[in-house]
Amino acid sequence: MSTKIVVTGFEPWQHGAENPTLEVLSQLETANDVDGELTLVRLPVDSNKLADITSKTLDEVKPDLWFSLGLAPGLSVIAVERIAANVMDFPIPDNVGTQHGGEPVFADGPAAHMATLPVKLITEKLRQSGIPAKISNSPSTYLCNQMMYTVLHLIAKKGLKTRAGFIHVPAHPRLAAMQDYPLVEMPSMSTELMAQAVKNAIGTTLVSTKDSRAPAFNY
Repeated sequence: MSTKIVVTGFEPWQHGAENPTLEVLSQLETANDVDGELTLVRLPVDSNKLADITSKTLDEVKPDLWFSLGLAPGLSVIAVERIAANVMDFPIPDNVGTQHGGEPVFADGPAAHMATLPVKLITEKLRQSGIPAKISNSPSTYLCNQMMYTVLHLIAKKGLKTRAGFIHVPAHPRLAAMQDYPLVEMPSMSTELMAQAVKNAIGTTLVSTKDSRAPAFNY
């Protein structure tokens, strides 16, 4: 039976012109070379809709693997997230004007959820393949953290065996080029390299049932 894989990306924020995660999804769809049955989900920047979309996708697809992607402007490498906190503290509103000030993602949830992907192995393999990467211990407290916590929490509540996590990507060159002072030196990465990183992460997870126990590097 083919492995069922979900990959999600976000639409652009109102304060940002573009989001490279959508281009990564498009490249994955066009290449069609992932070893498994791929479901691509384009998420709205709407805090109130993430849980319903995630729950519906889990129920309909019942995926084996779930990779969520998000943009972190200023990041210079691929960041594989290790942990999501049960808090929503938005520095700016989402696209429909919602701005949480410290509420939990789920009132009945634990303080945090750990990614169930092999984050150390993914990071190690990315670096070995020539893609700059690190483990990150905080996906912030905005929608990316909310998305990561939401999928891990709903997987646990539904009793699914889905392994899931979150990967942050840098700006792509076009987005970096659009920045005005003082962000004229924003780091960037091509969407082709981002897409390859996601493919590598999927491939590593498919052949790894356990993560490395070696001390982590560069986090």
